[in-house]
This record gives sequence, C-alpha cells and structure tokens, in this order.
Amino acid sequence: MSPWLNIILVLSILLGLMLSLRAWQRSQSPNPELVRKLVHIPMGLMTLAFPWLFNSPWPVTVLGGLAIAFLLSLRFVPLLSKNLGSVLGGVKRRSWGEVYFTFSIVTLFWLADGSRLLFTIPMLILTLADAIAALIGVRYGKTRYTTAEGFKSAEGSLAFFMATFFSVHIPLLLVTPTGRAETLVIAIIMGLLVMVLEAISWRGIDNLFIPLGSFVLLRSHLTLDLPGLLARLAATVLLVILVILWRRRTTLNDSAILGAAFIGYLAWSLGGFPWLLPPLMLFLTYPLFVPWIASPESHQARRWFLTEWGPQPGTTHTMSMVLSVCAGGLLWLLLFGLSDRSSLLYPYTLSFAANLAVVGVAGIFPQNYWSVQNRLAIIGYSIKAWLLITLPMMLFFGFSQVSVMGFLVALPAIFLTAIAFYFCQPWLRQQSSDNLSNCGRAMITVSGSCIAWLPFLLNNLSAG
Repeated sequence: MSPWLNIILVLSILLGLMLSLRAWQRSQSPNPELVRKLVHIPMGLMTLAFPWLFNSPWPVTVLGGLAIAFLLSLRFVPLLSKNLGSVLGGVKRRSWGEVYFTFSIVTLFWLADGSRLLFTIPMLILTLADAIAALIGVRYGKTRYTTAEGFKSAEGSLAFFMATFFSVHIPLLLVTPTGRAETLVIAIIMGLLVMVLEAISWRGIDNLFIPLGSFVLLRSHLTLDLPGLLARLAATVLLVILVILWRRRTTLNDSAILGAAFIGYLAWSLGGFPWLLPPLMLFLTYPLFVPWIASPESHQARRWFLTEWGPQPGTTHTMSMVLSVCAGGLLWLLLFGLSDRSSLLYPYTLSFAANLAVVGVAGIFPQNYWSVQNRLAIIGYSIKAWLLITLPMMLFFGFSQVSVMGFLVALPAIFLTAIAFYFCQPWLRQQSSDNLSNCGRAMITVSGSCIAWLPFLLNNLSAG
C-alpha cells in the first residue's frame, strides 16, 4: 500500500477514535484521565506498525505535522475545543503531552534509521508503561512523593517500572541474539532509569523524555558485555540510594532528587568517575551555601527573604532548578559525547564550581543587598566553591603544569561568574516566571565556563 494511503488510514483512525470517545464521554462521563489514556494507548500501539507501513521517515514527518496541526486545532479552534477538545483536555493539569507524543514519534523514527527494534521498544514503553502508571496511580496510589506539579505515587512508579521491564525484556529475548543474563540486566537498568525520567517530567514532557531517553539507553546498553552491565546496574542503585538518604539535607523536592541521580548516572556512564565527581561534590556540599540549611537559626530571615524576593527561591526546588544548575555541565558532557575530547572536562568542572558559588549568592538577603559585607561574602563563596570542586579534581589527576594552571585560572573565573549573577539577581528575581530566572542563571554560568576555557582552547589550537 502507498505510504500516502497509510497516512490517510492513520488519520482516519485517530479521528474515529476521538469521535467514539467523545460520544462515550457524553453518555457515561468517565474519568478524564481514563479517556485521555484511551487515546494514548491505541494510537501508541498503532505506531508500532510504522516501520512496516513506512520505508522512509518523510511520510512519518508529514503525518506527524498533520497530526500536530489537528491536535492544536482542538485547543485553539472554539468549535472543536468545546467538542472533541474535551477528550484530551478534560484533565485539570496543563499539558502538551499529545503534541510531545507526536513529535517524539517523528524524532524517534528518524533516529532509529530503519531499526525496527530501536523504534518499537521505546514506543512500547511510552504506550504501555506511561498509561499503566497513570491508571494505577489514579486508582491505587497512596504513597505519594512531591514533583514540580504536585504529587505522583510510588505505586504508579512501581507499575511503570514493571511495564518498562517487560517491554524491554520480552522483545530482546525473542528477537535478538542478546544473552539471557544481559537481557535481564538491560531490562532492569532501563526500568529503573526510565522510571526516573517519568518521575521527573512535568506538563506532559514525559512523552518526549521517555521515548528519546529509552532510545539512547537501549542503543548504548546493547553493546555492553555482562560485567559492564552489572557495573552500570550497581552505579544506578548506589546513586539512587545516595540521593534518597541525603534528601533531608537538600532543598530539592523528591522528583528533583531523582533527577539529580539520573544526571549523575549520565555523567558516569558517558565519562566515568572524573565526570561524576563535580556534580556529586556540588550535590553533597551545596547545603553549606544555603543559609537556612547551614544555620537553622536563620529560619526567620528565610521567611522575610521569601517575602521580599517573591516565590522563586521557595523551601524546595524543582527539576527545572536542577536543570538550570546542571545546564552548563550537560552542555559540555554532550559535546564530550559527540567529540570524545577529554579537555572538555575542564569547562565542565568549572560550570559546577561556578554554580556552587552562585548558590551562595542566591541566598543573599535583600536587606542591604548592595552592602560591602555582601560583596565580601561573594569572595568567600567563590573560594569555597573553588576548593570544594576544583581541588578534588586536581588531586585526582595529579599535580602537573597544566592541572595547576587550570586550578589557578578557575578561581577568578568562578569569582567573575558569581559577581555577574550578583548584579543580575535583582532583575532575575523580578521576572514573572521561574523558568526565565533559571534560564538567566544557566546562561551566566555557561558563559563563565566558556570564558575560562577560551585561553586553553586557543593554546591548544596554536600548539596544533
């Protein structure tokens, strides 16, 4: 059959499914979350046939564009919004999940590059695990943990793990030459890590995180032998245990703590222990830079601080704050993964050291903000961050001319970054959205690490 006829077939099924569910809504008034998942599951299962229906990613791209246009019309065209729009928009939370879902299908089809296994397993996880977790969480969820949008349940997350485990284990066992032990360990690792991705997601972005994260994890773990897989599994479990035990010493909510564990695993799996050390040191030491954690007697000052600055600092921080702090590090880690240039470890380390100093600056109270005492405090924050992050790295690699020079250059770079944030903070705190403030913070720290790395880059280029 022509791929263009297949496009018409898929869109017709989507429209027919929406009309049927709308008729059911009018007659029975079912749970809106159930209705939403009854769109999600059949359409997800249909996408499993895409590698057989389409030989090229272009028809899938056209189909995705038409589907997104249709889904957006359900939100913004009044006539459609009042009728079919309620099928997807009946839940109380704001979510763009259906758009992310469609976009992830197209992106995954391109990334899979003809591999049916690399496309179908992530889509199977997205279709079944996400839906099962949501339904179990709504029906049986009792043990809750905090997220950016409220709460999720441990029961739902456990259901997500089990569904992911079988979605990976069964296809690998049946259609690949992967050994039984390797298949089992890969399924456990992916079940744990993709469960974390689902736990840290917000506003439907799990429909993007889950399939793309599953694809990256599956492709990288299929090439490992059993000892390597067991080492990854041990690292995953240890990181999760560490952050859970440390949770009372942080300002992070539960999903942000899991997100920190995932970033730690990502750093370790791509670069090894040297790339894990900077984010690990930041996670363990940043409470020393937060005044209402470091000194319990300052709780009254914290309440006044929140009143003056507005709601942004909060008593807890969400995953968006974790991404803001780790943005520079993740950028350098991504570039390392693409280029395998070990020299990128230096700006990577600097980005975390600068963020540690910025944590201290972010806690400066608005009262007498521009005082000499506060400006002197920035020097103290910079020196502490410099010693806590860069000194362990130098000790790890040993004393050499390059490492000592990098160590010395790091201090002024950290200090300049902290000063830049100090002057920008009043404006950032006045923004209507935490996301804008977090983006500004990320841009400042990324810029600081880039500037500090520039002399080393120019020196390498001239030497080359």
